[in-house]
Amino acid sequence: MACSTGKHLESGHNEDAIPWSANYKLSWADYKGTPSRDQDDHIAARTNCRFGIKISGTHVDVTSEFIATRSNVRPGQQTPSLLAHEQLHFDLCEVYARLLRKELKKAPLTKENVAAISRDAFLKYYDAYKERQIIYDNETQHGLNQDKQKLWNAQVAAALADLAAYAE
Repeated sequence: MACSTGKHLESGHNEDAIPWSANYKLSWADYKGTPSRDQDDHIAARTNCRFGIKISGTHVDVTSEFIATRSNVRPGQQTPSLLAHEQLHFDLCEVYARLLRKELKKAPLTKENVAAISRDAFLKYYDAYKERQIIYDNETQHGLNQDKQKLWNAQVAAALADLAAYAE
């Protein structure tokens, strides 16, 4: 099990991108990629999610997306517990998108500084996001440690609730 993280400084419409939504949970049908030949045999699923920014004037739109064609699951590995683990990778992506939205909402953005401030904030949260995804997989042993998985489920749910004001 693995999560690929992607950064996307300028977000655009992509037909295989599924925006994060509290009302939509991933299903195995969303995993449209094929495991690559160089993907480790012990990796049962790979979730590719990203958050990004799009600047328009002094407004910055922050997106959080699951990339279907870059996400895959090995045949015979489509278990509910693995899907729940992978969903949390996507939920964690949304947490960092909300943290970025929060910071940008407080920033004094002008036409002169919007690009620099947005880029710097994005890179700060992107680095923290990548690190947190690795910690999540290590602590949960890629979802195999159910006790740790439950703790992460609660932590991420609490973070999403705490940052509800910054949901899109």
